[in-house]
Amino acid sequence: MADDVTLTIDGTSLTVAAGTLLVEAAKTIETDIPVYCYHPKLGPAGLCRICLVDVEKTPKLQIACNTVVAEGMVVHTYGPKVEEGRRAVMEFLLLNHPLDCPICDKGGECDLQDFSMAYGQSASRLADPKSAKPKAIDLGPTIVLDDERCIVCQRCSRFDEVITQERSLVVKDRGQRDVIATATGEPYRSQFSGNVTELCPVGALTSKTYRFKSRPWNNRRTRTACTQCAVGCALDVDERYGDVQRTMSVASDDDISDGWLCDRGRYNIGYASDARRITSPLLREGPEFVQIGWDDAIELWAARLRSGIAAGGPGAVAALGGGRLFNEEAILLGRVMRALGVENLDWRAGRQRHASFGVRGGTYRDLETADAIVALGRPPSQTAPVLDLRIRKAVSRNGARYAVVGPHAAGSFVPAARFARLTELAPFLEGAKRVAFVWDGIDPVLGRAAADVMDALAASGAQIFAFVTSDQPNARGAEGFGLLPGAGGGDAAAIFARARAGELETLALFGVNPMLHHPSGADAVRDALERTPFVVATELFLTESARLAHLVLPARASLEKSGHSYDLAGDLVALTAAHGAPDGTLADGEILVALAAELGIDLPAPHELLEAARAPLVAVAASFGAAPAEAVSAGEASPDALRLAIAADIFSGGGTVFFDERLAELRPQPSATFAPQTAAAHGVGGGDIVDLVADGRTLPGLTARIGRDALPGTVIVVDGLPAAPANAFADGEFVRVANVRATSEKFVTAGGTRS
Repeated sequence: MADDVTLTIDGTSLTVAAGTLLVEAAKTIETDIPVYCYHPKLGPAGLCRICLVDVEKTPKLQIACNTVVAEGMVVHTYGPKVEEGRRAVMEFLLLNHPLDCPICDKGGECDLQDFSMAYGQSASRLADPKSAKPKAIDLGPTIVLDDERCIVCQRCSRFDEVITQERSLVVKDRGQRDVIATATGEPYRSQFSGNVTELCPVGALTSKTYRFKSRPWNNRRTRTACTQCAVGCALDVDERYGDVQRTMSVASDDDISDGWLCDRGRYNIGYASDARRITSPLLREGPEFVQIGWDDAIELWAARLRSGIAAGGPGAVAALGGGRLFNEEAILLGRVMRALGVENLDWRAGRQRHASFGVRGGTYRDLETADAIVALGRPPSQTAPVLDLRIRKAVSRNGARYAVVGPHAAGSFVPAARFARLTELAPFLEGAKRVAFVWDGIDPVLGRAAADVMDALAASGAQIFAFVTSDQPNARGAEGFGLLPGAGGGDAAAIFARARAGELETLALFGVNPMLHHPSGADAVRDALERTPFVVATELFLTESARLAHLVLPARASLEKSGHSYDLAGDLVALTAAHGAPDGTLADGEILVALAAELGIDLPAPHELLEAARAPLVAVAASFGAAPAEAVSAGEASPDALRLAIAADIFSGGGTVFFDERLAELRPQPSATFAPQTAAAHGVGGGDIVDLVADGRTLPGLTARIGRDALPGTVIVVDGLPAAPANAFADGEFVRVANVRATSEKFVTAGGTRS
């Protein structure tokens, strides 16, 4: 083909596409050329020069990372000339590099260590003392910098510029005085900061959570997938002596993660060994819990199910099964409940109402090749961060247009238009042939309007890709396998209403925390749980909802069990147990199997269950109903009222993040964010403490922040914070600012909801 080039590398003839770099061409014949600064996702840099190769008919050695193949080119990746060139490069790199491999965190997986053995010399010719540089610099909440180990490959700063578009990390000073630092001098904060520690080829950038914990040869590595959100990124889990030491991205996971991880997926692992884990069934006796055995717990639960059905029929029993459940567990929950005739079944214990747009969908690669991308509701920068990297890539590299509909800022570090309503989108979408919609699945009215827009665009010949980000990792699986109310059954809002009316006898909560997340509010949920005679919860910790249960069963975390789920694009994801669960815990599926055995319910054989869990996902028809009946009314505007926008944050929540103390600095604090003119109009200064009130309800003690991305007339609060549950209010409700208390701490945020 005219676009192909034939060349010879180390005596082997090969044909590659025109424009291919030599370093990539060599990989096709399984020849690895050493690199430091080069990375296939970052592109060529030509900084370190360790990739020197000999190209015939050229007077000097060439760098393979920045040399494009040419027809008839003859390349030698080894030989005396090449070896001498690489030796010289290594000598310069090691002039001031400390010889501290035995105590360096990168020992055993350090490219500098490996290449110095392959191409270096046995002794340094430097007569002067090595230049001393600072050690253990606190670069930010997640990273420590050892500057004297840095070889200035600039992978970290280029990742921050090319991939995230954030441009926080820079190289300051020159020569031997250069140092990696932040452009502003502020701590390095990013949702993707952990990726730079993986990209660092030496021990300069290290993770605070992994420093001095283990050596790679002492770790047991397991390949699985992340369940911190619904993207489904592949990750490697390193375990030592029963403790998870770290998680690592998978470079070959191009179709889903593109080889990256967000910081929640990378760092939210400390909960697994937290001392507050529940490791025995707990039965409430008065105000306290007492430990009981598993046999007694299952027998009690089965007895209460039988008596509840006998007293009020199957309608007196309900179950909420969250998207934390794997496919196999969702199937089992549905089979057990429906074998009892129970139709009060729902996975939507939070704000989200839909997990897909039905038959409309797309792949992650489709997203980055779209001409125009529209985010509806909460943007994916906080709900699906790695998905947001695809949007940044589409805008920065492929020229896509990006728009956000609603009161939330895009938070993507790329240009984004903002629209209050979908009806304003027509000029923005004009001429687009490939359009992607990313919806948070919360507001059914917005979802229905978006579906109509997509239908109109498709009718005009545009190709449509639709995604729904989720606040639960396996929402697609839970929805697809029927964790929805059946005939005569009620959804989560109806279940809580029936409970408060005294119509429920038994309620099961499988990995959900409606006290913190359901839009009817904590008071309404508490009332429902307290009026239900028997509530059972399967949980890792005593969350706000689990504390109100009568029976709490210790469940296993996703890293402690195997199974399958579906990501938000509808792809099947395999999950493998990466470390041993605490003694006394069971997977939700095992709990359901035990319950079924006690009730005499026949379940599918293991191979049948596995086959069902692996089945292609059946798209659930997107029938957009009304908003939940119990959602608080938006109320009426008044001169002093502000529209409330309830935002997401990747580090909010009352579960694994809340019970991981190593993430304390990353968790958002209760805050209220105002546009500068809005704050001034209400007498609020940055750092003041304010209350938000509406219709007798109060969200107290919020730190005021001034955000230039906040819309005038709007106040933004973060959802899912145990210290300030935002589900006391409805998204879009009118609220008033009350009880402003000035403090000595004054600050202004650059944008968004976090400082």
